[in-house]
Amino acid sequence: MNIMKMKMKTTPKTDTDIEVVGIDLSLTCPAMCVYRGEFNDCSLYYLTTKKKYAGKFSNINGHQIKPYNDPVERFTHISSFILDKLPENPKIFIEGYSFGSRGRALFQIAENGGILKYRLTRHKYEIIPPANIKKFATGKGNADKEKMYDKFYEDTGVNLMEKLDQQTLASPVTDIVDAYYISKYGYESITSK
Repeated sequence: MNIMKMKMKTTPKTDTDIEVVGIDLSLTCPAMCVYRGEFNDCSLYYLTTKKKYAGKFSNINGHQIKPYNDPVERFTHISSFILDKLPENPKIFIEGYSFGSRGRALFQIAENGGILKYRLTRHKYEIIPPANIKKFATGKGNADKEKMYDKFYEDTGVNLMEKLDQQTLASPVTDIVDAYYISKYGYESITSK
């Protein structure tokens, strides 16, 4: 009987009980969205290198990246930040690597992703190609950041640039938008089954 109660307690009753996490992983401004069906019910988190963007903006929470002594410490801080924000039984979706990176950054991006995936071993997660997220959001797999932002504004009515006092479209706004659509993609893939 106790096992049955535990199963019933962790099984979502409705679509809004499902907590889907979308992660837009990067070195300078990783973002995640805990999606619960509507934008205003979501919790969004990101790390930033700029003090100006650290703070709480309604359901959006920005934190400054902690100082680090070496790349492994940096990647560990990023993965710890994400792990600390995960709900109890999340369905996790991570945006896959973009293949535009080159040089040393390519290796650091891979190492950062590897450390997060290693630390997520007790959770199931799914990797979604960036083109799939863009196509889901805008209808075009090669949509640029401006088209993604425009679609976000159309879908949610939220002007993130104004909310974060950002003059040009850049991080953290673009990262928040990506995390939102990664989580929404995951949510809709789960609830449409």
